[in-house]
Amino acid sequence: MVLEARSYRLVLRKTTRGPVVQFRVSVPGARESTLVRMGGRMAERIFNHMAEVLKKHNLITEETKSENYTAYRLNLDIGPSVGGYLVMIRRSRNPEAWINYFEGLITEDPYKGGRAFLAHALHLSVELSKSMGAERTRAQLPPKVLDSVSAGFKVISKKLWSLKK
Repeated sequence: MVLEARSYRLVLRKTTRGPVVQFRVSVPGARESTLVRMGGRMAERIFNHMAEVLKKHNLITEETKSENYTAYRLNLDIGPSVGGYLVMIRRSRNPEAWINYFEGLITEDPYKGGRAFLAHALHLSVELSKSMGAERTRAQLPPKVLDSVSAGFKVISKKLWSLKK
């Protein structure tokens, strides 16, 4: 599903239950689907930091902005990495601790291979959800899969780059 994606979008929706960050994928011949959702009190701060970093490196373009909705179109080459980052931090006890690593992982300075590492987190999540029979076209990836991949990739990143969390 991710491999043949036509476009990736990073969306912030402000709802009555709080802000929600969504990572959406548009596939040829199908409607747009939300792969990863992340809510919580830090969601808006994480979204704003990600958007700021991606703008700084010309990796996103603003699509829509209103009081309760902001959407950015991601460059095709960075889309899977952004999705993988959201997979990795979505269930973190302290997502703020991971914010400072985003730019280094995306630019691969100083974390060599960071972009590919994050993209693999998203690809693994998609493949595991398919193998579990979760082939709902427009629904997000199963939380059980996302939680498992998130936990594993956090451990790998800490060991690989000696991250302190």
